[in-house]
Amino acid sequence: MSVLNFPRIYFNGHMFWNPPTGNNNDALPLYDAVKVDLNWRFLEKFGITMDNADSRLHPWMITPLAGNQVQPEVLAVPGNAATFSQPFMPAEWDLFGDNACGAVDYKDIKSTVIAGELQANNYITQDALIGKNYQLVGNPFGSTQPTPARFVDISPWENTFTALFFDKFLLGDPTSGPGLILKREHRMLDRFLNFNWGALGGLSFVTAVWQTSFSRDAITWNCGESVLLQQLQAQMKAQKADGLMVRFSTYLTVYDRNSIFNNQPPAVSHGTPPPGQPTIQEMYQSALDNVSKIFFNPAYGRTAGTVGLWFKKEFPTAPAGERLVPGALPVMTAPGNGAPITLGVMSAEMNGNVLSLDAATTFPFKPVNKSAPIPVAQRFDNGSFDIGVVKDKQFHKLAEITPHDYDQAAFDKRSGLIDLPVDLASAPLFGQGPLQVRFPGGGDDKVLLQRQEWTAEVVESGMFVDVGEERTLSIMLQHNGQTAPAGTSLWVAQYGNPYMLGTTDYYLCFENDADFVLYESFADPTKNTPNYPQFTDGKTMEKLAAPVTVSGGRSVKLVDIAPDATASTPVTYRSVLNSIVGVSLAPSVDFPDGIAMTGHLNDGTTTGTIINYKICKAVAEKNGVATVRLRGLTGGFPTLRFFWSQDEVEFSFQQGSGFTDFLAPIRVLPQEPQLMAEFVNAWNNCYQQPDARLTIWAQFIYPRVLRIFYYLYPIMNKYMPLNDLARVEGAVDQLLVLISKAYQEESTLAMPITRDLPQSRRAVLELWANSLVKRNYPPMPLPPA
Repeated sequence: MSVLNFPRIYFNGHMFWNPPTGNNNDALPLYDAVKVDLNWRFLEKFGITMDNADSRLHPWMITPLAGNQVQPEVLAVPGNAATFSQPFMPAEWDLFGDNACGAVDYKDIKSTVIAGELQANNYITQDALIGKNYQLVGNPFGSTQPTPARFVDISPWENTFTALFFDKFLLGDPTSGPGLILKREHRMLDRFLNFNWGALGGLSFVTAVWQTSFSRDAITWNCGESVLLQQLQAQMKAQKADGLMVRFSTYLTVYDRNSIFNNQPPAVSHGTPPPGQPTIQEMYQSALDNVSKIFFNPAYGRTAGTVGLWFKKEFPTAPAGERLVPGALPVMTAPGNGAPITLGVMSAEMNGNVLSLDAATTFPFKPVNKSAPIPVAQRFDNGSFDIGVVKDKQFHKLAEITPHDYDQAAFDKRSGLIDLPVDLASAPLFGQGPLQVRFPGGGDDKVLLQRQEWTAEVVESGMFVDVGEERTLSIMLQHNGQTAPAGTSLWVAQYGNPYMLGTTDYYLCFENDADFVLYESFADPTKNTPNYPQFTDGKTMEKLAAPVTVSGGRSVKLVDIAPDATASTPVTYRSVLNSIVGVSLAPSVDFPDGIAMTGHLNDGTTTGTIINYKICKAVAEKNGVATVRLRGLTGGFPTLRFFWSQDEVEFSFQQGSGFTDFLAPIRVLPQEPQLMAEFVNAWNNCYQQPDARLTIWAQFIYPRVLRIFYYLYPIMNKYMPLNDLARVEGAVDQLLVLISKAYQEESTLAMPITRDLPQSRRAVLELWANSLVKRNYPPMPLPPA
């Protein structure tokens, strides 16, 4: 099944990521994304208000800020103080980003098909397809030239969920051949995003895997003289596959590579620029003053992937089959700080007597030379491992994984896939018991990876929901890598993050006014430690010795949470909620079929605190798919977590453990119920004035609807400046298309580019455009809303 099956086509290259970093600063609560507005309470300290923000906000955003200039409650969030080891600017490293992403093809830096394999040990490097480019492309919007694919962080303060939107995946040359056009049916979501490897030296060590699948009807073939494509098409029919799958990993992300990977001006946002080069602050100011000076400063990473067959019993957007996940046993320690490093996730399948493994995110790596203009990776040599099956309480070795199998050359050759021969007598053991990876000759105390018995993945990745809107999630369940039996039960609970800051831990959403200790505060905020309360009748969670905190694109730091000699002060959730960094843990979605639950909390200081929450039971049908109904309640970023028993529901869990959990991120866009009535009243109070057009713009459309997007996405200045009435009016038909609900849900050209337009503001824009702008502002009132 999947890309572990044969035939396979391998591709390799680089990816670019171009986010607008003004909206997702991880260390400063600049953007109140729940309300889709600036955090005015936070900005007040810096003298920035609604009245002067047009002139003062952007200059502040591009000025480096030191920790001693920031409010104490911002520094107090566990892990946050460490990010202020040196001043940095709130706009960060890519203020003018447009959320574009895709494969790099610039000068000598190519992203191409490198090889294929029709069956095991049949590696092919000579084919008409090999050497051809591949690319993700977006909506062309009537042009002959496609736009880029786009990626969107579902939440600006959660680093674990990024959705990738695209229209087509192009492989080779579909026009003149050989090549494929794969039309998107499922967007992608980053999987197995393992921040724990950041302890090795930063974000460049973090890996993720991406996957999507295409049914037969979504594929356009132009096989030409390519035997690889001819055989892929033939085997899709012969094996009765339902379509094709594309899976790729991303790793070794680096910053400040302008003029190397692109034709943009050099921009140094991390560290000190060389003498004579403008600082990025100067470059930002110049671009804000003159749109012709706008520049991008994307991040770049390596990527390697595979095209293979897809069967409907497989997860369309996540690796299926036998899945092995790491335990607590480290394979190495991080150089310099001694942090324990475990292996990543692995998938496995038996093809005859060949054991095929997807190890794209399994083995840690490092850059050969951190300062090299074009990064090159090298897998750490952690020795050999045994992989085998546990049957009748005995470990039966199937094969040995050697450094030669997982080193960088092997990774590049097969995009992280490993094929191991298994003797004919042992091959039938596969599937007869849990698969494990162990240290050689090791017993049960030497297990590095073990099978996840149950796996569940949501099909609808990264859903955007309006308040009051009801949606249904489809969740595919598997047991030991096979479709789960009909009647299998799954429990769904809703979690949230209590801080308006990056990569925080998860806490169960609850409906009452309960309080609990959220963290321990020390005199030195770098020592502040998160608290993980649990239900008194549930399991407890142990703190990691050194949790990893992530700062968006700056660094990954280890926070020492060893006990401090000085006294600590418990800080409660309610006190944080009322501060400038707090986010409510009240539910953002409701489960219409949910079950009301009550738990008693132990937060380390008190026991018996009552928590009222709701969970939902989903039952698999014959095809292993369970459904869950949900309805948007209020703006927020609920994360659904799946459990196999209601007794497993925890009150809290650490962010670092999430990469092996079954999580579904959702964005509920806020509803402003009075906004339409206020807009109608504003127009009806000024429509008789000769300058009514300017009045309704200055008093309502710009400040209440468009201004936040003008501040955070200044790339729009290049195309449709959102503070310029004439320019917006001149493109009003285009605007109506780009802000539509259909575009928000699917298109790579949705406005705003991060898709966070509340339905209430969309309705106001549509009424303003259709009833006023397109009718030349008729001097008549609008009907009451």
